Amino acid sequence: MATAQTLPPPLQSAGLTVPAPPKPKAPARQTPAGQTPAGQTPAGQTPTGQAPAGRPADAPGTCADHEPAGQAVLDALSGGDEAFAELARRSPADAFRCSSLFPGEAALAALRGAAALAPFDAVGAADQMIGRPGGAEIVALALDLGPLSRALDTGLPFYETRHELRKRLGKPELRALESQASKALAASLARDPAAMAPKIGALLDDMVDDPPADRFRIAMALSAEDLLGLIARIGPQLYTSSLDGLVNILQIQLKQERRSLLDLARGERTRPLWADFFVATVGGGRAASLFGTNPATARELMRESLRALLPAQDAPVPGADAAMVIGALADAMDLDNRAVRAALEDELAAWYRGTGETPARTMAGLAGSLHAMRLSGHPATPAFEAERFLQRHPPAALPVLTGQRLFRNGINVQRMTFYDDPDGRASFRGFLRQHRAQGWALHSQSGFTVAVSPDRHGRRIVIVADEPGAHDAGRAAAWDWMAREGLTPSIVIHRGHSYHEDSTMTEIAPATALVFWGSCGGHTRLRATLERAPDALVLATQNIGVSTVNEALLGIIENRLLADGAIDWNGVWREAQGRIRDRRFASYKRPDQDSANLAFRAWQVRAAAP
Repeated sequence: MATAQTLPPPLQSAGLTVPAPPKPKAPARQTPAGQTPAGQTPAGQTPTGQAPAGRPADAPGTCADHEPAGQAVLDALSGGDEAFAELARRSPADAFRCSSLFPGEAALAALRGAAALAPFDAVGAADQMIGRPGGAEIVALALDLGPLSRALDTGLPFYETRHELRKRLGKPELRALESQASKALAASLARDPAAMAPKIGALLDDMVDDPPADRFRIAMALSAEDLLGLIARIGPQLYTSSLDGLVNILQIQLKQERRSLLDLARGERTRPLWADFFVATVGGGRAASLFGTNPATARELMRESLRALLPAQDAPVPGADAAMVIGALADAMDLDNRAVRAALEDELAAWYRGTGETPARTMAGLAGSLHAMRLSGHPATPAFEAERFLQRHPPAALPVLTGQRLFRNGINVQRMTFYDDPDGRASFRGFLRQHRAQGWALHSQSGFTVAVSPDRHGRRIVIVADEPGAHDAGRAAAWDWMAREGLTPSIVIHRGHSYHEDSTMTEIAPATALVFWGSCGGHTRLRATLERAPDALVLATQNIGVSTVNEALLGIIENRLLADGAIDWNGVWREAQGRIRDRRFASYKRPDQDSANLAFRAWQVRAAAP
């Protein structure tokens, strides 16, 4: 028989009063079937004069998509037919989106003319256009392949309106237009790669919910050189799934062309981009894809990479990039294939041995030191061992997560962020389910939830978690509550997609001891995290963040905190490796052995030395 959950006693040691449980709701009155209680509206209906639930009634100047009109539209509203005709010429997207505000025949004529010149804008606003008299006719005009082909420009308009086009064009017409769009996109990228690469990257990230075959068809028309340039220029900013897709397509293209990455590393056009490509690819957890399984080829590729990554002896080392290069070189050698790993170790040792005392040699030495430390006594090649990297370039000491940093008056406070999307809502439900099963007290506040652990050895954990849907108001309420209770989080945990990371970043304070990025590619946030919390440790993945892996890792850390009052990473990682079967856990970086974290600190120490 299940027992009712009881609340823990007030946590007076931290000045925390556990919130009282919510009062039970009064039982609803029974209403005969088929009738609606007095004062209520039947399900599925909207009360007269009210907007549907979830949004307010539209105000004057609100367009058919329920978004407010911009200033240009408001000016046209007060300027009459001529003003709207000018709006349709200068800003057709606004004219189509807000066409419901202009019902006259003159406006319809202006929209008809705009559709011939800007058909993608008309298609993009098709749902809004069809709701006005004559709008369906204009959308049909815009769907003519002639105007659409002439308006392709860089090719991006096709992809930006792809969902509407798929609904309204036949498959043959859609495929023909997409073929033209992909060629236009490839030509635009070749003409101006610096400007187009970020736009293509943003488009790939925006297509994250599209089927992979549709999402990455945009890249299939690109040459291997263009794909490498795209990864080099925007790789670290991409969602992990976007980077993975581009690397996979690059491998396919090279195989079809019977070429290799070594050819690109040596190519006249791609050699200048190789260093950025190397850092982006290895930093994204794809070192194994980069070096493959042939030791001889891997050796040559490492040689070319060292030339690209480490500047000439008389060239200055760019301080902003040095730590990233050190970490990437160390991570490149962290391979399961022993023969390939040995080839990379030998090449690093040979480069180091043949270079004079320069900043670049120090970078190589620190990379070797980090790799040697990670080996933890496992053998490296004799040539690598002979350079004694650990002795010559000892890594900087990392902060230790002691009880003094993590607990105050027996309370460890954690701040956990969730966001209002399907992934965030699912993760939040998993958080509640996991902690309820472990006997934690869960208290729902206005916009946030407080989870309080059972007492163990005089220690408790208090997690202040966002409730998806509460948005900024919920976060503000959470911080107000913590301020009233005198609680300061020592651990910040991000449980959401990578595009929410900027919002979580503001939660990190200088005294934060541990930051957990549960998002895809959260490892790219390392530098920004350490700029906000210089003495923090960071736990993140180089590749795909997985909710079940996050839950397991966090559960292990919570148990260690309650049992030991500190975090022993040897114990955490040993238990995690025994419990977590998901292969994607391999991309999670152990904080005290994270090459990038150690490299940042080592390079800072070197820069501060007299």
